[in-house]
Amino acid sequence: MASKTNGSLTESPQRGPPKLYPQPTPYNIQLSPSETPGRTHVEELSHESAEKVSELLMLNHVQHHTLFDEVGFHNHIVHHLLTLWALGATPSEIQAAYDLNKPYQFLTQHHATSVSVKLKEPEFFNECLGKPKFYGDFLKFFQDKIAEHGVPNVVNEYIFKGDGRADNLFGRMHSGILHPLIHLGIALEFHQPCLVAESLAAACIHDDWPVLFLLPAEKFFQSNPETQSECLLSIIDDLRNDPIVSNAVKPSDPPNKIRHGLLKRASKELIPHLAKFQVSPTPQDLAKKTVETIQVSAYLCGAAQNPDKVEAIDFIMMHMTTLSIFYPTFMEQDWISNENKKRMLEWKGRSDAVIYAGCGCPRLYAERIINYTPKRPQDGWQEVIQRANRYADDGHTSKLIRALLNAGNISEPILNAPGLPLNKGDFFKIAHMVIDAVERMLQPGYYKMTERVRKIYAVGRGQHDEVVRIFARWVRWCGLEGAWDDVPDLEEKAGEMPRIAARL
Repeated sequence: MASKTNGSLTESPQRGPPKLYPQPTPYNIQLSPSETPGRTHVEELSHESAEKVSELLMLNHVQHHTLFDEVGFHNHIVHHLLTLWALGATPSEIQAAYDLNKPYQFLTQHHATSVSVKLKEPEFFNECLGKPKFYGDFLKFFQDKIAEHGVPNVVNEYIFKGDGRADNLFGRMHSGILHPLIHLGIALEFHQPCLVAESLAAACIHDDWPVLFLLPAEKFFQSNPETQSECLLSIIDDLRNDPIVSNAVKPSDPPNKIRHGLLKRASKELIPHLAKFQVSPTPQDLAKKTVETIQVSAYLCGAAQNPDKVEAIDFIMMHMTTLSIFYPTFMEQDWISNENKKRMLEWKGRSDAVIYAGCGCPRLYAERIINYTPKRPQDGWQEVIQRANRYADDGHTSKLIRALLNAGNISEPILNAPGLPLNKGDFFKIAHMVIDAVERMLQPGYYKMTERVRKIYAVGRGQHDEVVRIFARWVRWCGLEGAWDDVPDLEEKAGEMPRIAARL
């Protein structure tokens, strides 16, 4: 099962005779092996899987809200099933993923059509922002807008126009650990206008707290044009060495530790660091910074380990990696101006830096990647992808594996990001690390409701068991005290590599 990352949509080898498919529309989701394989996908995508994904995504679209919890946990069905599709999952694997995650979803509230019509009024539109109960209304509003004006015009108007409304919505795109922007990326990658409408509606009902650092970083650079541009890893080093930033977040902070910890205590100190990540609106620099953000996000995800614990992946930091796969798609859209592409990349790099700081500026151990010995070293990409396709979760595993596949593929013809201590093959080692770490949940007796998980995520909230497993599967806020308490200790044996020194 070969894989490839396409610069443009090309005919993919497929099983069975040619088949005609309905076109995707603002009201209909439709996949096909030849027209919508995705940018990073395996060969031999099947008609049967295309039909299954299309069917289930339409069910999800009609029935389910983008959130399944009043706290703001996300419905990942769209991201999950499209990732499985691109990775060659069978119809039964796709159905199993849907069946596993459907039971805990919230149903979309449907109001009278007059509500979505009234959203045309700017004052009412603004009143509804940040309120999840209006998701269905925003969805209908953007479906109708796209049907009338097309995806490019609507996205440019509501996200990239540069006025107050667009800047606010663009900031909301980065809320919820980047989920609305992930949704937009996957919608554009697979050419689904209906999912673009979902992404815009999702942005509208998220909070706008990311504008508290994204817009000030821009204004700081405008007021201090002498600020020197630095590579992303250099900025990461600076954050780690800034005592106010690196100690801003506390384990006792509320669940959104970036908003209620980092930005509360270190916003003033944080902004000058963020302003150092700068992009020029030239094709050359856009390409270079795209690769840099992809590779650095993957490195941060894999290298943020604990020297006393077995390898595990931080749930918060992984989202910078799963978002990174969509930036080549963003950069290929000829209807997004180079100035807006520059802004997208700057906001991506700055968001990644903020996520890193929000996780307590964890030390990075490059050697944990470079020297990693997989549980099944004979497995190539094909086998790792198959393990991810069959893994029963909410999609975070397969999404991360596909993003790492992209990170390895995209390293050519551009060389490594500045300061990156990895080679192309090391991204595959991170993929092994990911699948090995989550498969520990399959070991008899490994999964248990710890007091930490019970206290933070389950008691009093009536969470579905599969949701609790999501929390138990990953580390969270990995640089903070206590974050690794539930992860097995690293057994050091005679003759094995010595304790690994931190990069930072």
